[in-house]
Amino acid sequence: YNEYKSYLRSMSKILLCGDGNGGHVFTALATQNCNVQVNVLSLYEPVRTKWQAALRDGAILEVLREEKDISETYKGNPAMVTDDAKAAADGAKILVFMNPAFTHDAYLNALEPYVTKDMVIFTIPCQPGFDFAIRKAWGDKASLVDVVVFDTLPWACKMSEIGKNARIYGTKDSMYGGISAKSKAKPHVTAALELVQRCLGQTPELRVTRPKLGVLLSTSNVQIHPGVMIGQWGKWDGKPVEAIPRFYFDCTKEGARYCEGVSEEVLGIGKKITELFPDVDLSSMVGIKDWYLNTYGPEIGDTTSLYTILRSNAPYSSFKHPVKEVNGKYVPDFNVRYITEDITFGMVPIRGIAQLIGFPTPVMDEIITWSQGCIGKEYLVDGKLSGKDIKETSAPQASGIVDIKEVVYA
Repeated sequence: YNEYKSYLRSMSKILLCGDGNGGHVFTALATQNCNVQVNVLSLYEPVRTKWQAALRDGAILEVLREEKDISETYKGNPAMVTDDAKAAADGAKILVFMNPAFTHDAYLNALEPYVTKDMVIFTIPCQPGFDFAIRKAWGDKASLVDVVVFDTLPWACKMSEIGKNARIYGTKDSMYGGISAKSKAKPHVTAALELVQRCLGQTPELRVTRPKLGVLLSTSNVQIHPGVMIGQWGKWDGKPVEAIPRFYFDCTKEGARYCEGVSEEVLGIGKKITELFPDVDLSSMVGIKDWYLNTYGPEIGDTTSLYTILRSNAPYSSFKHPVKEVNGKYVPDFNVRYITEDITFGMVPIRGIAQLIGFPTPVMDEIITWSQGCIGKEYLVDGKLSGKDIKETSAPQASGIVDIKEVVYA
């Protein structure tokens, strides 16, 4: 107990890798709720310079939360916004990755010289290839840190003005996290979890009750975003459309079926791994419909099916498909995170794990094949992850992993 309290007192600085929507919200909540020092490491110059200018001008970051019967404002600035990894990491025992997966390698490489024992890494939300990315960037140093993964962001949120304003549209009641058994028993990890919970507030409740691999496999974004995209645009005739479809509330029945198919395959992979390795219990993994019910509950207007859930989940009513305007009409924009991130760093790594255990994934294969065509990449060829662009992904095959034990016991 004394060791745990000592760790808690030492955790006065948080290094935040993330300067976007979630990063803005986390900064304001953490500084107001916990009075901790948040150092923002930003490697994206356009955002970094604007946030730095806002700080120089004396602006105070304000986050408005308006949902249900709640109307609150949180205020708080980071101690620094910098591209200097050494300065950002100085004295920080907690690292929060709240940035897109395609930027992870750059951040991990920048931080490698400053990795120290007993650092706790939070990835919110995680992507299935995060473990592989850490090992690739940090080598033996990866064993010095403990990694806690969460499958989603705490909020539906949007930054209004860099360094000045952001808004929370919906807050999840709970978030399921995953951690390795050896990490879970460490006092400094328990202390870090308590501090991050205090930073977020009472909600969402952080429930770190699942094996890390189970959470990495069942990341919700991977099971939803690509399926909704192919459902909407998979049979698109190439002609501009009159109106921008809502991403969730206009989800097609075919899109929902794709999401369900991915979810069934993910659960199947988990079951197969447990059969192969009885000491790895992934039975706590849940399907995407149950995930929605557990996460959003009363916010959902119609819980009959995944199709009705997607079309009636209140916090996401205003989200629209990414598009480009063409002469007053619209065409889909495929160069967005629903494909460039959720396929490249999400579904492809899961498909890679399936390949290592010989588990068939026909739904994922169809989605990956369509998606890679949309963005001019080649990952899956003749049923194998052997395409010319596989090294750009965070699949185990991109790191030369050929033994499933390296994944299961990471």
